[in-house]
Amino acid sequence: MPYTKSLGGVLRVYSFLRTLKKKHKVFLVVSKSFKNKSYGYLGLLKKDLKKLNINYIKNKNSRLALSIFNFRSFRNIFYLLGFDYSFNLRNQYYETCSKIIEKNNIDYIIISSPPFSLFYLVKRIKSRYKNLKVILDYRDGWSTRVNDFLTFPLKYLVQKFIEKKILNYADYILSATSQIHAKIKNLSKNKNQKLLIRNGFLIKPTIKKKNNDKIKIGYFGLISEDIFSYRNIRVIYDVMSQNEFLQKKIIFEFYGNNDIRDLNIRNFSSFKFRKNLNYKKALSKMTEMNYLLILHTEKSTAKEMVTSKFYDYLASRTQIINICSGKNEVGEIIKRFELGYNINYEKTNLEEFFVELMHNAKKIKWKKNLDIFSRDYQNKQLLKIIN
Repeated sequence: MPYTKSLGGVLRVYSFLRTLKKKHKVFLVVSKSFKNKSYGYLGLLKKDLKKLNINYIKNKNSRLALSIFNFRSFRNIFYLLGFDYSFNLRNQYYETCSKIIEKNNIDYIIISSPPFSLFYLVKRIKSRYKNLKVILDYRDGWSTRVNDFLTFPLKYLVQKFIEKKILNYADYILSATSQIHAKIKNLSKNKNQKLLIRNGFLIKPTIKKKNNDKIKIGYFGLISEDIFSYRNIRVIYDVMSQNEFLQKKIIFEFYGNNDIRDLNIRNFSSFKFRKNLNYKKALSKMTEMNYLLILHTEKSTAKEMVTSKFYDYLASRTQIINICSGKNEVGEIIKRFELGYNINYEKTNLEEFFVELMHNAKKIKWKKNLDIFSRDYQNKQLLKIIN
């Protein structure tokens, strides 16, 4: 598991560990920023991790390196090539894993990505430990995720000469969404076993009463003001800042990491930026909201997106508003199970949507048993292949 600011990816790996340690001895190798220890604790309480054997690798990436990897025009190029914030840690990962494998007679290794630079280790590991079963876990798609025209030649080369060859070394391939699963099956014709294991919710929080003076819309996770980012807050700001009536009726609360430097956005009265909460407190806070927001504003990467927090939103039994560019898988699930609203902001007038939302707020009817979306239910497939 790599160092990451995304709690969603961390929780997927943590849920795997929680499932597997019931029957197996499990070791976790994770890189950690010592400047911000909450990442080292995987965004969870320390007491929740005390029974795990965690092996930390110090993350040495500078702020400059992280800025380069996320630089607007080149972000998708770096993503495709696997040039990311774990790229310079690969040898440390390999050496740490090798010591654990040899000391404990390890039978299986799971590599969870992104960042996809860690997948480059597969050939070295498989060549040295021929009897070791390798499981590759796709939390997001790799070459299949990026769909813009400009990077298509590079995408083709990465698929043909890098990703396909790496997949051939794997014994099992896990995918977090049905879109990724279908694309992986098409990409790799090898006999390795391919499994769809969705993220799901970890626990069901106690539902709190919603006594809000205004319609309160909560957002949990990374948010950005960058017009090229996946989660561009300006899509909401441009609508709300032009409508004083909506400002009196609706308030947005953003919990988690953000990089908002525009003072007009940061000081906007309808936006409240809150500190990051640990997982259980975040779940409890979700139940206080009238609506919960999912935002994915980049079209080239939207299609296979099912953000991990969607399942936590679902567990909170709160209506979901999914604002995206183009079609995506999470929107199809919301539509199928009647969980809220799915909005393509390029085709729908967001101002009209929020005005209509204000006048027609209603309680959602949970008609179906959604336990199939729990992590415990989804992770049962892991126990079937690891024996």
